[in-house]
Amino acid sequence: MMIECAPPVCTAATRREFLVILAAAGLLSGCAGGTTGAPGGATSRRIEHPLGVTDVPVAPARVVAIDRRGTLPHLLALGIEPVGALTHESIIGSQFPGVVADLARDVTVLPTAGSSDEVRLEAVAALQPDLLLGWTDGIADQYDALSRIAPTVAVDIDVHDAEPSLRAIAAAVGRDEQADTIIGEFDALRAQRIAALGEIGTVSAVLGVGDQIRVYRPQASSVTRWLQDAGGRIVPDTTGLAGEPYRDLFVTVGPELLGEVNGDTLIVMANSGADGEAALSALSGNPLWSGLPAVRAGRVIRLNSQESVGYFGYQGYAAVLDSLAGQWAAPAP
Repeated sequence: MMIECAPPVCTAATRREFLVILAAAGLLSGCAGGTTGAPGGATSRRIEHPLGVTDVPVAPARVVAIDRRGTLPHLLALGIEPVGALTHESIIGSQFPGVVADLARDVTVLPTAGSSDEVRLEAVAALQPDLLLGWTDGIADQYDALSRIAPTVAVDIDVHDAEPSLRAIAAAVGRDEQADTIIGEFDALRAQRIAALGEIGTVSAVLGVGDQIRVYRPQASSVTRWLQDAGGRIVPDTTGLAGEPYRDLFVTVGPELLGEVNGDTLIVMANSGADGEAALSALSGNPLWSGLPAVRAGRVIRLNSQESVGYFGYQGYAAVLDSLAGQWAAPAP
């Protein structure tokens, strides 16, 4: 049984607008300048990061992204095409996210060794990099070995907010001003599109994980934050909900508590791949599903979970904003 919700919008209006923003800022050419933070004539800058202090090139030319989360999309948004990147396949079932796949066609996919976050060092060295960027937890065990290949900077990835990681990566490659442009222009575009939705009302957001349900709190994803900032109210109040809380982001509950999801609009987050589709089927097959207020009113919106939490950078944010606005205007009957 498939979930009854509106199909993703296919006009990609927001993505086009966002690409125009990047082009206007000189961030799609791969040769945009940036704030180097180095004295005149210096060839390197000193960067503090979670695993140490590293001297990095002022203008790195051969960057490698050792991360399956936001590093590749952030680099591309900043106008830097890395020479290599860790595959995203273990998370999304494809080498790179669809929202950046066209820009990453010439990026070498790095083979892994052991875990999905552990890269084969000889493959990294073969690319002759001058800067390595990677998720802090993912590269911690290999940090010393990677640092012997090229200057290595660890980046903390907040998987519920893309801004901190974009700013950290921009600092490492000397493009802080470009990051300011990306964030500022997207925030203005987002505010305009969300304001056009009108009165938000009450909204529930859930993600199926197996037969369990994550009930989102307001800070769980970009979408819940956007809607709350626009005057919406994220429900239910999870403080009294019986389940397993995770920080201030969500509470995981059993299928018997689906009836507590009482928003006038229901946002169903979906992960990529077979497991994500199976979770959607379990959700819509729950006996309580048809009784939910949003289901009865045809106010069910399906969004990509990885895009909404910042896994795919601001390109993913633009895609999920486009999908949200399109489905909100014409929810499923």
